[in-house]
Amino acid sequence: MSVTESSSINIKPRILYQVAKAAWEGNLFERRQEICQMVYKEAKDPENRRYIANQIRLAMGLEPHESEEVFSIYDKEVLMGLSESQDSCPLAVITQDEYKKEEIDQTKCTDTGQCFSTCSFGVLGEKAQFVPLLKLLKEQSAPVYASVAPAFAGQFGTAVTAGRLRSALLKLGFADMVETALYADIITMKEAFEFDEHVQTENDFMITSCCCPVWIKLIENKFPELVSHISPSVSPMIASARIIKALEPAAKVVFIGPCVAKKSEAQLPELKGAVDYVLTFQELSDIFEAAKIDPAEQPDEENPAASWCGRVYGHTGGVSSAVGATLARLVPRRSQGFKPLQVDGVIACQNLLEKIKNGENINANFIEGMACKGGCVGGPGRIIDPNNAAREVDAYASSAPAHTPVENAKIYALLNQLGHSTEPITLTGHSPIAAILAREITK
Repeated sequence: MSVTESSSINIKPRILYQVAKAAWEGNLFERRQEICQMVYKEAKDPENRRYIANQIRLAMGLEPHESEEVFSIYDKEVLMGLSESQDSCPLAVITQDEYKKEEIDQTKCTDTGQCFSTCSFGVLGEKAQFVPLLKLLKEQSAPVYASVAPAFAGQFGTAVTAGRLRSALLKLGFADMVETALYADIITMKEAFEFDEHVQTENDFMITSCCCPVWIKLIENKFPELVSHISPSVSPMIASARIIKALEPAAKVVFIGPCVAKKSEAQLPELKGAVDYVLTFQELSDIFEAAKIDPAEQPDEENPAASWCGRVYGHTGGVSSAVGATLARLVPRRSQGFKPLQVDGVIACQNLLEKIKNGENINANFIEGMACKGGCVGGPGRIIDPNNAAREVDAYASSAPAHTPVENAKIYALLNQLGHSTEPITLTGHSPIAAILAREITK
């Protein structure tokens, strides 16, 4: 039975585990052929051996290639064997040439990552980044902070609270774990002020750029006439890394979440340098297993920081709810005119943007888009079912010490550390903190 013919054989998790284990133990280079042979015994034909070689290369952070050998003197990406992958791409950017060989139109691809999990051959896959990260954690040459997405709730088991996850990450060698949701709080305040400034008439509307890099890339690539309506805010991921480094320049920042597209976002020219590494929840789970760390057995030492608003970013509608609640506190006179609309899934996002482009009345002036069904909890790097994950996110959000960032004392302490001591706080314009929270949208 071949790897590509059997859905019961899932080699990728075992490869990720073996690579993570060897990297953690510091003998990855010495064990590279052993890891390869460990799984080769299940694959006799060349196609499946190439599959395994490329899975190992991806786990090591290398580009896939056409050889059965794990290592090559050439390091370029070659697309091949993408059986049935067209059905997994909602934008149909995977096509076949005259020789029936699949290829990707990179000008149309939005990097959702949904095709990775269904690619039967495996060369369509995200490169893991944990090999250099584990080396950095073991060397302790710089403080490394984990910025953990709000969608973490429930991903590592119902017993794994934020405090236990924090303890597990400290045991791995991280300097500390911070809630990305805390920085979502700051972005929420910025988005509320952006709405107040830019939505002045019944014909005005604002497209939030808070969370989803695929949503923004979709607009930039296919709906350039709508780009001017996008809020100039960075994502909470980028905000967390920029703020951490503003306060501690030598720090390294690792974002951990369910989203594969965050790996691409971190490398965008206008954002590069903020986030050093991106891990999915599944990758972190493999690292914990390799390091023999069970988060459920760690001390519960939470350092709560984010409000309800920041924590509900983890699922569809969270951003809109957060901005609406915060706008009501910051600019009460504007809250009655706040008309949000949420959409998730790439096709639904695209259909909505078509309506807006064509001038159809959508009866909304704040538009939230998420490429994954269910929002971030539906990302391809998740561990649990999106519906269960959304319930876990809501439960965690309900335990927050504050409802909105306006009542969150940690926000004001953080802004004060950044030198923002003037009143009123707007987070827009040309102040140093506004620059940290802003991005250039491709027009």
